[in-house]
Amino acid sequence: MATEPKYIYLDTNVLAYVANTKAPQHRAALEIFRPSEIEILCVSSQVLAEFYSYITNPAILAKPLEATEAISRIKRICQMPHVYLLSTPLDLFEGWMRLLEEQPVTNGGIFDLLHIAIMLAHQVTSIYTFNIKDFSWCSQIEVIDPSQQCADRS
Repeated sequence: MATEPKYIYLDTNVLAYVANTKAPQHRAALEIFRPSEIEILCVSSQVLAEFYSYITNPAILAKPLEATEAISRIKRICQMPHVYLLSTPLDLFEGWMRLLEEQPVTNGGIFDLLHIAIMLAHQVTSIYTFNIKDFSWCSQIEVIDPSQQCADRS
C-alpha cells in the first residue's frame, strides 16, 4: 500500500540556492528540489515574490535575471508535478498576528512569521530551510536543514 506524500514547505533560500550554482548550498538545495514520490514541495506567493526579488537583484547576484526570464522560471517551478502552490488563506492576517504576539520579531523576521502562518493555515508542519534559527523557535513545525537531509540521503 502506497503511503501519502509528506507536504513540506520550501523557504525562499532553497529556491535561491537552486538558482545560484556558485553557492556552497547549491548541491543540497538541488537534491531537495528533485522530484520525489514521498514529498510534495509547497511554495506560497510570498516565497515566489522573495525568490523573484533575489534572482533579479544585481546587489545579490553578479548576473541577475531579466524580469521575463525570472517570470518564466517561476512559472516553470509552479508547473512541476511535485510542487504545490499554497493559496493565501482568508484568515492569514489573524494567524500572522497571533504568531507575532507570540514571537515579536523585528526587521526581516516578519517575513519568516508570514511563512509560518501560511504553513499552519494549510496544515503543513515541515519546512526545508538553510536558516534553521529563523524557524526553530516555533514548536508547531519541524525545521529541516537541506544540508543535513542531503547528508542523510547519501
